[in-house]
Amino acid sequence: MWKRRSVLATGAALSIGTGLASVGAGASEADVDGLPDPDRDPGPNEDWPSHRGDPGHARYIADGHEFDGRKLEAAWSVAGAGAGSVAVADGTVYTPTDDGVVALDATDGTVRWENTDIDAEEPSVAGETVYLSGNEVIALDRSDGSVRWETEFDPEEEIVWQTVAYGGVYAVADGTLYALEADDGSVRWKKESVGSDDDDEYEFFSAPAAANGVIYSVTGAGLIALDPETGAEVWQKGTIDSQPDTVYATSEAVAYAADGSAEWPLRDAQTGEFVAVGYGFREIAFGEEIYGGGGSDHGYGGGSIRGDEYSWSLDVLYTYGQAVISGETVFAYLTRNGGPPNPEWRDYDEHLVALNKYDGSEKWVLSTDDAPIGSIRAISGETIYVDHDGDLVALREETDTDDQPDESDENDDTDGGNDEQDGSDEQDDQQDDEDDSDTGEGDSDDGGSGSDDGGSSGDDGESVDDDDGDVGNGNAGNGDAGNETNAGNETDTENDTDADNVPGFTTGAGLLGGALGLEWLRRKAGVDESTSVNEPSE
Repeated sequence: MWKRRSVLATGAALSIGTGLASVGAGASEADVDGLPDPDRDPGPNEDWPSHRGDPGHARYIADGHEFDGRKLEAAWSVAGAGAGSVAVADGTVYTPTDDGVVALDATDGTVRWENTDIDAEEPSVAGETVYLSGNEVIALDRSDGSVRWETEFDPEEEIVWQTVAYGGVYAVADGTLYALEADDGSVRWKKESVGSDDDDEYEFFSAPAAANGVIYSVTGAGLIALDPETGAEVWQKGTIDSQPDTVYATSEAVAYAADGSAEWPLRDAQTGEFVAVGYGFREIAFGEEIYGGGGSDHGYGGGSIRGDEYSWSLDVLYTYGQAVISGETVFAYLTRNGGPPNPEWRDYDEHLVALNKYDGSEKWVLSTDDAPIGSIRAISGETIYVDHDGDLVALREETDTDDQPDESDENDDTDGGNDEQDGSDEQDDQQDDEDDSDTGEGDSDDGGSGSDDGGSSGDDGESVDDDDGDVGNGNAGNGDAGNETNAGNETDTENDTDADNVPGFTTGAGLLGGALGLEWLRRKAGVDESTSVNEPSE
């Protein structure tokens, strides 16, 4: 029987050569009820409804927003909420904090509810429930954060994460893979071990992923695909020499890591056959064509999942960072750690970068002087959520807040609804149009919170680097900018102008770091206009 952490990670190559063979007593190449099926959607139709994206956890968004990094700024910030993973659904952000779990309005960061009685991470959202894991799997009501149900596994080690898909909740506890009913937590099925050709039984040690109508996990007998409804084995492939904690999947491939190795075997999601190796000491991101590495001692790169059409590497030694592939872009917050001091190797250190996923060419770069950046927690709609010094920061493209409405516009808006003045109103409107064409300014209604992404958006719970996977975060002083708000989170009347110019900064039951945005604007105003956003910070 395999026990977690009982095997030294000496097999760096993970036996991933062409000699890999299918194993497993009773393992079959035949489909089980037509599985795997790439047309079977595992979860909510959102950008980021679970930690690390969707139930496949591959940090991949097929058709994501193309951000203009030159316009990104902090829309809001929540103190103490940046270190954990994030899920976003229906305009609400769910994340663990220093004190518990919180639900935030995605538009402005205001607190919808907070549960300080539980200690759990890795949120997943489905239906009316938020699921998290830690010592147990916990289900919370999305409306108020109250506990709906909780498992009683009492495991020896914490549960790495749960995967919510196909109406079930899947998690590995003490070597057993459980399938729970999403509505009440009752056990749908469980598998304590998997047999192999050598007549040995192997426990599960990989937190599951869901894609293609199946559940993927890893045992000592190799990668396995299971029917989510019955637990029946679809196929089992390969042998491995280490015990990866996690597995990731898309419709194209399945990947898992080696303890202490930068090599990630990528296998065909339909057949389990070996197709490629991804490289990165942090968990890689991958989609249908390309994987993006988490960085290594030799550089940061990506390449094709199949064949060798695409392959690229940045000449940045000892540089690491968890990637997100969204649309045509690889996003990552890169940091440097280790190696001899050499300024040339410090390119991108503590920088948020956007790279072309096919060739690695730079689209844009942000330093800590440009914005409060950090490790990417989620991308949802038109928002990038990052961890900046332990705070969760929502980055959005800035809006034109300097353009103010014409006085005639204000008169039109405050005419008190006097219909008899329609004629004069039409004249005013005509004059407005003439004024707008002369000045290049249109009417603006700057409510101040930036765009409502209304989408969905995790992270990290890894076994290395303090559950983050990134080595460091950019530091920026969060000075007290005097942005005080009243207990009801309503800005005082005399501060309305400031609120319009710095959208979304409120106190949110003491969690929201409103001063961060004001301080950042103050710092930006003091930076030499000739400074390039592509220049690395010292």
